[in-house]
Amino acid sequence: MKAFTTKERVAFFETDAAGIIHFMFALRYFEMGEREAMRTIGVKIGDVRRGGTEFPRVHLVCDYHRPLYYDDVIEIRTVCRAIGRSSITWGHQIYRDGELCISGQMKVVHVDSQTGRPRRVPDAWRAHLLGD
Repeated sequence: MKAFTTKERVAFFETDAAGIIHFMFALRYFEMGEREAMRTIGVKIGDVRRGGTEFPRVHLVCDYHRPLYYDDVIEIRTVCRAIGRSSITWGHQIYRDGELCISGQMKVVHVDSQTGRPRRVPDAWRAHLLGD
């Protein structure tokens, strides 16, 4: 499987009163990994008015292994685990200094922005994302 990586820094607003990342921001990092992976094939996610493609989230699993703190530099590793007819399943791992802090999986569906109906994932995307 082809891995896509991006670095980010935990922002102050992403933390709770104890200075630990609020659980919901893991999902933001998953989305950042997906966005950067799709960017490598020239696909912009969201905002169809600006040329984006819609990928609603339909299933999500997230495990928290270690806390993340304000100003930590993290590495988001994203792999495409599977591609169905219209769905993509992403695997995500978030590391700090080589230590796994958060892992999870997110399934999205490629939809037609006009009808909201599922659309076939193009073969070129499939080949690139799966690393064929």
